[in-house]
Amino acid sequence: MLKNKLLFYSITFCITLLFGFTLCIIKLMNNSSYDSNSSLLKPADVFANNDEYIAYIQTLTIPGVKFTIQTIEKGDNFWKIAKEHKIDIDTLIGANPLWESIIAKVDQKIVIPSQKGVLHFVADINEIDSLHSLYDVSEKNVLTPSLFLLRLQSIVSKLEKPVAVYVINARPKADVMTPQLSKQFTIREMFRSPLGGRLTSFYGGRFHPIFRQWGFHNGLDIAAPYGTPVGAARGGVVISCGWMGGYGKAVIIQHDEGFKTLYGHLSSIHVRPGQHIKAGQFVGRVGSTGWSTGPHLHFTLWQYNKLINPMKVLW
Repeated sequence: MLKNKLLFYSITFCITLLFGFTLCIIKLMNNSSYDSNSSLLKPADVFANNDEYIAYIQTLTIPGVKFTIQTIEKGDNFWKIAKEHKIDIDTLIGANPLWESIIAKVDQKIVIPSQKGVLHFVADINEIDSLHSLYDVSEKNVLTPSLFLLRLQSIVSKLEKPVAVYVINARPKADVMTPQLSKQFTIREMFRSPLGGRLTSFYGGRFHPIFRQWGFHNGLDIAAPYGTPVGAARGGVVISCGWMGGYGKAVIIQHDEGFKTLYGHLSSIHVRPGQHIKAGQFVGRVGSTGWSTGPHLHFTLWQYNKLINPMKVLW
């Protein structure tokens, strides 16, 4: 009789335990820590300011990537910092979604990942499974914290903050950025650099190297060896090419959304007026024609005939 009771209690206990375990699994599979209408969670909707965001990042542990917090000092810029850490500007943007500008400010704190990629936030743990498709990378490129511990925590209570995941070699999404940075990023995505080289003279006031007087420089100078191929910064239609005074041999291309680009000081031109070309298509070779002190490309950008700093699209 005693044996039967013990057996009954044992079976009942096992069934109860199994039932409870099953409920936990169901909750783990279906529980969502946040109500979200989109898989792209905007950090600006979760963190009140950059200080709160930085404080959260300092608590992160994601195997395979480390995050360094650096304070901007006088003379720093994001390109310099990216180069020093062997990453790129996209990686810095992907780890600092609360930025409103790409201009570094003294005493500003930024997050620097140890490898190229994007720091992505999800409201629901189950969204992680689809991130490799969202960013078009391999599943092994998606690095996560301990999902088992997160799921156990979610059983007890809702997670206080979103789950951070790092996606290696991914590019940031404008949808999760601040409106100000998203606008800049979207414009930048329309263009590509016409030439890989050294930036020697920027848009704005400068002392002219030939006329030896202060004046306004309406574009960006990129130095490169004589004869280096120059590509179109964006697809469009060639509206003018030939000798253009101080620009020497030059090409002007009309693009959509009112954009227009000029490629000056070329040694040779390889397009004709009215020609439709694609982004990156060969338009000419680096030279030093016109008012020039050495082989380089002068690149000017307009939108609806208003001059724009080329660095807004070539970063």
